[in-house]
Amino acid sequence: MIENLRKYTGLIIFVVALLFVGLAFFGDPATMGRANANNPVVLTVDGTSYTATQYRKLAEAPASDYSIAFQTGTIQLIGELGADGSPQGVRRFFVNRLTLRQACEDFGIYPSDKEIEAHIKETFTGADGQFSQERYNNLVKGLGRYGMLEKDLLDLIRDSIASQQLKEIIGGGLGGTREAALESAASTEQQVSIQIARTALATFQEAIKPTDEELKAAWETTKEKYMVERKIKVSYLIAKPTYPERAVEPPKLPDAVTEEAKKAAEKEAADKKAKEDAEYEEEKRRIDDDVIGKVDALILSIQNEEGKDFEKLVTEDGWALVTTEMFPRSAVPAELQGSTASQTPKPVADFLFQLVDSKDPLTRFSEALQLKDNAYLIARLDGEEEARPKTFEEAKEEVRTDYIAQKANEALKKDADEKAAKIREGLAAGKPFADLAKEVGLEPKAHGPFKATDKLEGEPDVTTLFQAASTVESGKLADPVIRPDSALFIFVEKRELVKDPARDERINQAITRQAEEMKRDAYMAWLAEKLAQAQIEEPATKR
Repeated sequence: MIENLRKYTGLIIFVVALLFVGLAFFGDPATMGRANANNPVVLTVDGTSYTATQYRKLAEAPASDYSIAFQTGTIQLIGELGADGSPQGVRRFFVNRLTLRQACEDFGIYPSDKEIEAHIKETFTGADGQFSQERYNNLVKGLGRYGMLEKDLLDLIRDSIASQQLKEIIGGGLGGTREAALESAASTEQQVSIQIARTALATFQEAIKPTDEELKAAWETTKEKYMVERKIKVSYLIAKPTYPERAVEPPKLPDAVTEEAKKAAEKEAADKKAKEDAEYEEEKRRIDDDVIGKVDALILSIQNEEGKDFEKLVTEDGWALVTTEMFPRSAVPAELQGSTASQTPKPVADFLFQLVDSKDPLTRFSEALQLKDNAYLIARLDGEEEARPKTFEEAKEEVRTDYIAQKANEALKKDADEKAAKIREGLAAGKPFADLAKEVGLEPKAHGPFKATDKLEGEPDVTTLFQAASTVESGKLADPVIRPDSALFIFVEKRELVKDPARDERINQAITRQAEEMKRDAYMAWLAEKLAQAQIEEPATKR
């Protein structure tokens, strides 16, 4: 049945999916809390309990590993429902997804089979831009390691479509205004002529020489900022497919004499190569499937055995288990410095440092993390040294750096405000900016006219200059701009809107964008209100 579904993506896959709509999409409150020792309740929302399996399928898998969201075109749903990669974001996503489903039931929003089919065909495309059954099948084959099935994937797509339809209902009466679009255009599409001057931060840094007493006093009020990093020790394996080497035949001269015979020989050679390529790719897929099958079986064994005999399970499959020394997040061993293979790669170390030693032994194990070259990594936390505050002597140099930076920035801002006040006083009296700048020890430089997208010689950050000048009247001084290395004084000589026949079309597009942003804001506010009203309870856990 599954193979047929993957071969034919038309009505068959969606007729089967419909059988699960009543239970998988909206759920049955009477059965959603079924739990046991291996599948405990992890969250209760508004009186309904949800098990680890439900939480995993509805939230952890799609909201923790963004590769699923990107491959299925549901990344907008992930973001709007509040996922941010953190455990709190996963829980927020879970509750918001329940809210979304209830609202769809209340408003009668039921994405059709054709809508879901169209979404899949538009999302899973190959190099030619056409629907790729292989891409879809490859994703479905790998769902098992996330604890998901194909119907869970269809549910995610269904919820994504439903979310956009719900957004139209909640924010349907909102729209952009031409006045706001015109104001935005006037700000961003103008060109300005300016004079600028700078005061270097280094001037103030050099003058600050803190004593040990001053540093210790500063450390006493900020000591929680200076920490010795948490360190961990892990054992891990990398399950990597080994492909057979292909024999490379040396090119041989064609025996054919006539042009027709040469073409026939070339076709025969091309057909032979195409067949060999296809056979080799099929063999690689078979090997990949074998590795995935072993990895899935290993993960299942770890879960069933609650982490016992990990070393034995690994070696039985012919893989090597590597054990590290203690290491902090800032000094990850070279072999663990890679990232997961997805459209939004995430460092492997991020997953390792999420592992914890708790009463549940499975919290010490990672998922099967897919790496490049179709390899998979599984790790176990063997030990940890918790983070702790540094002593004054350990933190002294960091405290010195922070102290000097803070005091220098305070001095820079005070100096900039005083200089700006003197310059404004002189401008009011009719004096030229260039003369006033020199009077307070600044060296002015003229630029312009220029637009936001232009480049200026010697100015790497044109955006900051333009933004600071874009709302200031001609002949006035903008408020000093404090940069990481200096304070900027920007005097606006002239601002003008450049004529552009394409502006009307851009304004119309801006009005459309405003409307979409307002709908999204209304939707997000509605979700936030529902989330605040939800009664959420977690079972007590102990480290």
